[in-house]
Amino acid sequence: MKGRVRAKINYCFTRSDYQIFLYDEVAKRLNERLDVITIEPNVVVASGFGEDCLEKIFPGASRITRIDFAHSRMLVRKIKSRFRLPWGPKLGYLCGDLSALPLSSASVDLFYSNLDIPFFDGCDELDQLLTEVYRVLKPGGLFIFSSLGPDTLKELRPIEGMRGLRLCRHMDMHDLGDRIVECGFADPVMEMEELKLTYSNVLALLRDARAHGSESFDIDDQKGLWGKAELRRLSEYSKSKNNGQITATTELVFGHAWLAPEKTTSKGKKIIDIKAV
Repeated sequence: MKGRVRAKINYCFTRSDYQIFLYDEVAKRLNERLDVITIEPNVVVASGFGEDCLEKIFPGASRITRIDFAHSRMLVRKIKSRFRLPWGPKLGYLCGDLSALPLSSASVDLFYSNLDIPFFDGCDELDQLLTEVYRVLKPGGLFIFSSLGPDTLKELRPIEGMRGLRLCRHMDMHDLGDRIVECGFADPVMEMEELKLTYSNVLALLRDARAHGSESFDIDDQKGLWGKAELRRLSEYSKSKNNGQITATTELVFGHAWLAPEKTTSKGKKIIDIKAV
């Protein structure tokens, strides 16, 4: 399934009309949450897409590595960041899988993920992603992320069964927080915002849904093609429900959690907790 998802994202981002507004807007809001967190990371890893501005936020970092499981998005990011200050953090780029990170254990101070969780949740690999992030973080490291909630594209749910329209069921904020705790992270903080987007036409809405992972990844849901009749029906339905406009809700989920620091004695020896089963 992941191969189909990767191929779909690569197709979206090799088109000249690829959609980046939502990624940039969510990254902007995720960055605002970093402002209230006291951390001075040395090694930063950023996954997903969007203008994360991490070089400006953490000018003291020695290295910032950006990783993406789709090479087309990675190429776009490299082109967008060609011009940078030479005395800033060293930048690295990896085309890799977040469910099998090509990074050493306990090597990262801050892991930043922008809208990658919906793709791995849709592929049933969310636990692998969380386990890998946990593995590469140093004790006391921070995992900060954005995702999508179940009310995303709720305006289209009543006609979801029409030919060609198959939507993902994004995870609820509280369920995602529970999964993060189960993987061993500490002190999770979860927030939700709603963003209402207006589109010039229904094709732009559908391209956006594909680009940010709201189209179903299940092979059984890929039957049917968008014809003029289906597009007209979807456009008319959306306009009839939204005062003549094509609008869609995006439920944004933001969160962060810590890898608990190691417990030590007064003499600096590590304390290992052993729980009886």
